Amino acid sequence: MKGEVWLAVWSMLFFIVDAEIKCEFEPDGQMFHMCNATDDSDNILQRGLVSDKRKTFHIILNQCNIVSIELEAFYRLPALAILDLAENKIESLPLGVFDRLPSLSRLNLSYNLLTELPLGIFNHNRDLSVLDLEGNSLHNLKPGLIDPLWRLYQLDLSHNFFKGNEIVPALFDKKRDISILTLSGNDMTEANFLSIMNNLNYLYMDGCKLKVVPKLATDLNMKNLRHLSLASNEITSVDDAKTFSKLKDVMKLNLSRNQIVFIHKDVFKNLRYLEEIDLRYNKLTTLPIDMFQNIPKLYELRLSYNLLTDIPLNAFAGTELKRLSFDNNNITHLHKNFLLKIEDAGLMLRIMHFGNNPWQCACLRELLREAKEMEVLYDTDKYDGGHPVCVSGKDFYCRRDEAAHDEFIRMYNENIR
Repeated sequence: MKGEVWLAVWSMLFFIVDAEIKCEFEPDGQMFHMCNATDDSDNILQRGLVSDKRKTFHIILNQCNIVSIELEAFYRLPALAILDLAENKIESLPLGVFDRLPSLSRLNLSYNLLTELPLGIFNHNRDLSVLDLEGNSLHNLKPGLIDPLWRLYQLDLSHNFFKGNEIVPALFDKKRDISILTLSGNDMTEANFLSIMNNLNYLYMDGCKLKVVPKLATDLNMKNLRHLSLASNEITSVDDAKTFSKLKDVMKLNLSRNQIVFIHKDVFKNLRYLEEIDLRYNKLTTLPIDMFQNIPKLYELRLSYNLLTDIPLNAFAGTELKRLSFDNNNITHLHKNFLLKIEDAGLMLRIMHFGNNPWQCACLRELLREAKEMEVLYDTDKYDGGHPVCVSGKDFYCRRDEAAHDEFIRMYNENIR
C-alpha cells in the first residue's frame, strides 16, 4: 500500500550543510528530492526553504530531524499536490499551516511524534484524498476534523494509541465513503465506530489485540469489502459458519499469525469472489475435506507454518487454485499421484511450496518427480542436494499408513530439525 501511494522521483539532488535543510529544485521548479540529515541536530522548517514556489507539486522531506514547522513554511504553493513529512520529530502542527495548499491531495505525516491534530487544520484542503498518520502518538481525533476532506478515500491511523471504544462514530459521520482504512497496531477489542460506514473496500486490523473475528468488520454495512486483514491478532477459532457470510464481494482474507486451532468447515462458503486466503502461522492440525471446495474464484491458499499432517486430495474441487503453500507443517507424505489426481479433477496448480516438512524420502521423491513432470514450480532451493531434507526407514518405499506418521516425525525432529 505504501509503495502505491508515496511514489518518489529519484532524479533530483539534495544537500545538507551545517545540519540545515537545503534542497535544490529541478530547473523548472516543480519538484525536489528528499533530504536526509547527516547528524542528530534538530531543524525547524521555516518559510523560504520550500515556500513561494508556484510550480512545485511534490515535496519530500523525510528524515530531516524536523521538530517543528512554522506557520508560513508552505506559503504560496498553489500547485503542491504531494507533501511527505514522514519520519521526522514533529510534535505539533500550527493551525493554518496547510491553509495555503489548495491542491494538496496526499499528505504523509507518518512516524512523527504527533499527539493531537487541531480542529480545523484541514479546513482548506478539500482535495486531500490520502492522509497517512501511521506511527504517531495520537489517542483520538476530534469529530469534525476530517469533515472538510470531501475527496478523502484513504486514511491510515495505524500504530498510534487509539482505543476502539474511545473512537466515536461521529468522527466519520460525513466521511462514510472512505474506501481504505488502516487501524493496525491499535487496540480495537471493543470498537464499534464503523457501523455508519458503507463503502469500505479495504480494512486492515492487524495486531489489534483481537481475540475473535470482530463483528464491526463483518456486519452487513461491510458488504462492499474487498480486502479484510485480521493478521497478527489472538484469534483462536472461527466457529460460526456465518462469520463472513455478509462479505459477499470479499476477494482477499488474511487470518495469518493468529492462534487458530479450529475453523468451521462452512465459513468460506458462498464467498463467490474470494481469491486469496492466508492462514499461515496458526495452529491448524486438520483440514476438513470440503472447507475450500466450491469457492469458484479461489486462486491462492497459504497454509504454511501450521501443524497439518495431511492435505486432503479433493480439498480444492470447484476452485481455480493456482498457488498452494503448506511448507513448515507436519506432513510426511501426500496421496499417491497427488498432482495428477487434482489435475484430473480440473485444477491447474502452477506453484506449490512444501519445504521443511518431515518428509519420508521415498514419498518426497515421488512428489518431486511428479512436480517436474507436470511443470509445477516449487521451492527448489530446499531440494538442491546441499542439505538433508527427509528421512527414511530401512525399506525405501512410501508408507502411507497412519501408524508410520509419528515415527517419521520423530526421526525428522531428531536428525534434521
